[in-house]
Amino acid sequence: MSERVRVEPSALAGSATALSVDGDRGHHLVRVTRVRVGDRVVAFDGAGRERPAEVSRVGRGEVLLSWTGPAASGVGADRARVRWIQGLPKGDKMDLIVRQATELGVASIAPVFTARSIPREQPERWAPRLQRWERIAEEASRQCGRADVPAIEAPQSLAALCAAPAGHVVRLTAWEGATASLRAAIEASAEGLPFEVLAGPEGGFETAEVEAAAAAGFAPVSLGPRILRAETTAAAFLSALSVLRGDLGGSGAMMR
Repeated sequence: MSERVRVEPSALAGSATALSVDGDRGHHLVRVTRVRVGDRVVAFDGAGRERPAEVSRVGRGEVLLSWTGPAASGVGADRARVRWIQGLPKGDKMDLIVRQATELGVASIAPVFTARSIPREQPERWAPRLQRWERIAEEASRQCGRADVPAIEAPQSLAALCAAPAGHVVRLTAWEGATASLRAAIEASAEGLPFEVLAGPEGGFETAEVEAAAAAGFAPVSLGPRILRAETTAAAFLSALSVLRGDLGGSGAMMR
């Protein structure tokens, strides 16, 4: 399998026959993946397009790629087109959620502050975390063969989220107290609409939050009789949703 590297969209669209990759991405190719002259590489732009290339020169932290074919559309987000809305968990659990959600094909990830979130709303402190999540999403896209990278939205309050217009989407809340099943909710939803899925932090949502979300169109659904950890909910919910409405289970799926 060819190594993958993210590049600027303009690099795939230009008329140049080669591209120099340096900085952190060049360092990764040289020091981590240890590419050699003649190795095949796929450059992707993070917006859904990719282009095959061959390593023609390896320097100190810099790699020269020569194009071997035209740019084309690559693997993107899951057909379910999910915006994953995550109640912020404590510690580094959000890192794992971002990685798993990216691998499972979400279109975007929206962190939200809830009553039981340990992190608090301090906008001046969130820039480094956002940058880390963006790097994790890019790395996960590179690893899983996506040509796009899901957008990571700036954290907002649950109240602000519920006040925003919904648009034409299917809104669901993963909640252990729900009586409706995920399967029933999906089967009742209109075909082709994207999904917005709200999931809680450790300890879940308070009842008032579930009610407020329901008033904003987020229907509570259950994943079954067992209560899942915050970082497990994303993987379980997205896998089930992708099997029922998306790409998972189709040809080409593999584990690495």
